[in-house]
Amino acid sequence: MEAIERTRTHDRTPAGRVAGEIERLRAQNAALLAAIASANAAMTAAPSWHEMHRTAQKVLRAALAEAGAAQRPQTPVRRVG
Repeated sequence: MEAIERTRTHDRTPAGRVAGEIERLRAQNAALLAAIASANAAMTAAPSWHEMHRTAQKVLRAALAEAGAAQRPQTPVRRVG
């Protein structure tokens, strides 16, 4: 099997070059499919992260209200001119 693979990688005929290009494209396709699968997994997990963020905001707002600091400090206004 290794001899066939070596022959295929060192074959400089048009058919050999095409076969080498097909192998390269298959490897690249596999890498892209793996990246898409990872992105899909991240997108699927996104709603749970958003829910955790909302829950953390509620907890922090409740803690600020208890501490008497429910009002957020105003950001300074920058004047241009």
